[in-house]
Amino acid sequence: MDGRRYLEKLISDGLGAGRGQPPAGRLSGFDRREIRGVAIGLVAAGALGQEEADRILADLDVTLHRSGLLQVVHAEASASAEFPPTARPVGTERPEWRQAIEEPPSPVLRQVVSLAGRTLHVGELTADLVSLEVWSTFVALTFAHGYHDHRLLRDRFRPDIRWRGWDDAGTQYRAGGGGGSGSNGLLVDRRTFEPGPPPDARVLILAVESPAGQATVVIPLGRAPRRS
Repeated sequence: MDGRRYLEKLISDGLGAGRGQPPAGRLSGFDRREIRGVAIGLVAAGALGQEEADRILADLDVTLHRSGLLQVVHAEASASAEFPPTARPVGTERPEWRQAIEEPPSPVLRQVVSLAGRTLHVGELTADLVSLEVWSTFVALTFAHGYHDHRLLRDRFRPDIRWRGWDDAGTQYRAGGGGGSGSNGLLVDRRTFEPGPPPDARVLILAVESPAGQATVVIPLGRAPRRS
């Protein structure tokens, strides 16, 4: 696993999430402590050097500070679980992160994976999977079920039910928005997850947890068409 690439993409995806919203609102869920925790884990696993992790974290602080989103930069321990803390290096602004904050890139559709014939079982509810849209900044799962399951849908797929995802490249996916519509005797629901899969991801696993238990769906991503 390329720890540097993973950490930098995690930061970039987090800074660019929520396109169309003001930066302050988009970044309200961006947690520097979570990013530092991931860096510590990567260093402990031997996937990232400590000096490199410290440099990336310092660059993040400088970028946030110059964007007006971090008013005071506190001295913190390095990305190491060992004590006492060591001094952090002086960071430099990352133009690509600054751009992600100010002008998040428009999502690009990479591929659509057909899930016809597959189902998702959560308690008494059986949903027919339709497709997975793979975008550059998110993925979207579409599934459907009959009107007779409407009450069960309300119970099993209400907003407080926990959705999450991960892939074989180590990416953790945050559940985003969702919505549905009904026609022709079917209720069709669409759930989004951020970020978009990295190029080396080949399998995506999405999970939904409810009082009735957990259901997962394993989706092969294959190779997205190369863009010129």
